[in-house]
Amino acid sequence: MSHCDGKNQMLHERDLYAPVAQFFLQQGFEVKGEVLGCDLVAAKEGTLIVVELKLAFNAKLLYQAVRRLAITEKVYIAVPKPKAKQKLSYWQMMKSLSRRLNIGLLVVSTSDVLVLAEPEPFQNKFSVKRRNQLLKEFNGRRVAQNTGGTTGQKIETAYLESAVHISVLLKKYKALKPKALVELGATEKCGTILRNNYYGWFEKSAGTKYRLKRGQAKKIATENPRIWEFYETYVEKLK
Repeated sequence: MSHCDGKNQMLHERDLYAPVAQFFLQQGFEVKGEVLGCDLVAAKEGTLIVVELKLAFNAKLLYQAVRRLAITEKVYIAVPKPKAKQKLSYWQMMKSLSRRLNIGLLVVSTSDVLVLAEPEPFQNKFSVKRRNQLLKEFNGRRVAQNTGGTTGQKIETAYLESAVHISVLLKKYKALKPKALVELGATEKCGTILRNNYYGWFEKSAGTKYRLKRGQAKKIATENPRIWEFYETYVEKLK
């Protein structure tokens, strides 16, 4: 893997994730990647931070960051540390544009993260609905640990976690009503998840009960081993 402060022709956006995540973890934030399209989200005591990870400082990156201001006023962009031969004017340009747009700027190397600009208070109103959607997805993930900047790979969502949790419960108890599943700790939305059956795992049993389709437990566990193991351990502790 190439280093952020060396030649970065082999560098990927996901390579920026670990040092930036560590930067916020050290400040006491909880950090998760790929949350509703945001590369990295950090949350602590009511403070919500969104970071966009990109290999180049350009108009597209700035546009993406400005759109995130509809969610929170704490938006950063993170790019690799410019090469040593970059002119001072390039650094100044990045800082100036970021500040004018009320966006924070992080420069990432293999060893540290340098803050070139802090996000200033955003004067426009942000969307409460979009902010709440992001927080709901963030808080709904107990196991999923996506790496920010990853493309073309399966994203572990709060919805997926809830569906796996329901599946583990049905594996243990065979057939249950949505109300019983909620009483056992499943999401209050489990009735909707069962009816919609997005992944094709469930089927109706007697009356209003649901069960897992034959052979699905093994398939779900194989495709989502980390989530399945977490909830299987959790469910085994139930009385």
